[in-house]
Amino acid sequence: MEDLKWTKTAPAKAAWQAMPFGPGIYKCFLTGGLPKDVEWPPELRPLKRGDLIYVGRATNLRSRARHHDVQTSKSTFRRSLAAILGLQAQWHGRSAHPRLTDTDEELLSAWMVSNLGTSFCVVSEPDSIAGLEDALRAELCPPFNRDGLTPEQLYVSTATTEANRNALRDKG
Repeated sequence: MEDLKWTKTAPAKAAWQAMPFGPGIYKCFLTGGLPKDVEWPPELRPLKRGDLIYVGRATNLRSRARHHDVQTSKSTFRRSLAAILGLQAQWHGRSAHPRLTDTDEELLSAWMVSNLGTSFCVVSEPDSIAGLEDALRAELCPPFNRDGLTPEQLYVSTATTEANRNALRDKG
């Protein structure tokens, strides 16, 4: 694996704004607390502050950051978080990648800003990005890299959707 130079983990929004217009890999960490009233799937219950939760790649880090910042329809990571947090009952739109309602987009964004940190590295050889990401995923096993599952398959349950949404609102 290429000798990667990672930035220091920073709050998600600050890290996204610092990302350059270039290829690279990024890691997302849980830096805040999990909402207590959300029914987390069993494989995510041991998550704690500081844990790596996602590894991603981008041909343009700044562009990718913009998708994570506000556009659930263009971010698998945001859709995965929305599903786990019980917000996906509000999907709408006609695309293959629907988005949340504006209210739930704002709720998810606020949760991400308060509870996620990001680190990134620029990759000098764009052709090596996919292989580097695959190697990091295999080595680190971040739980939100749900290969083979769509974000919508991460659905918690119909019964907990409203409770999860209320728990997020109460925390904000």
